[in-house]
Amino acid sequence: MKIEIKNRFNGSIIISGNFEDIKDCLEKNRGADLRGADLRGADLIGADLRDANLRDANLRDANLRGADLRDANLRGADLRDANLRDANLRDANLRDANLRDANLRDANLRGAKNYVDSHAIFQEVVRRQPTSIFTESEWVAIAQIVIHRLCWSSIKKRFSGVMPHIFEVLASAGFPEWLEYWNSP
Repeated sequence: MKIEIKNRFNGSIIISGNFEDIKDCLEKNRGADLRGADLRGADLIGADLRDANLRDANLRDANLRGADLRDANLRGADLRDANLRDANLRDANLRDANLRDANLRDANLRGAKNYVDSHAIFQEVVRRQPTSIFTESEWVAIAQIVIHRLCWSSIKKRFSGVMPHIFEVLASAGFPEWLEYWNSP
């Protein structure tokens, strides 16, 4: 089947050819520069996208369940409503990635980078902690942050008394960026 992957911003063709499907196309073109690729709604279940440059790509509504995105550059990628369940995001660059309403359940987030502004990752990492580890007031803060997607200045203003412990717990679970950001001047 003829597959064309176009740039979401200018419509230029990034990859073109005959492939079984979009997954086959991407896997056979590993190493291709996919910056700005329009992969909206793509079925990429279990795709091997290690080291892929998906900076600013549109992956909205894409099914990336079980996909291997280790070391992928997802900076600025639109992953809204994407299914990332069981995906491997180890060491992926998530700076400015839009993960709003993405399904991160059971995704491997170890070593992910630049996630400090991601409410979706915060929610998933907190979900994985034992409920007894946080106090009632900490759970209230967590709920407010997740539901209202509060910015850093609001978090610091409203929850300065409880956030250090929350971030210490998350840092000990392998996610230190929030604590580092909190402690930075």
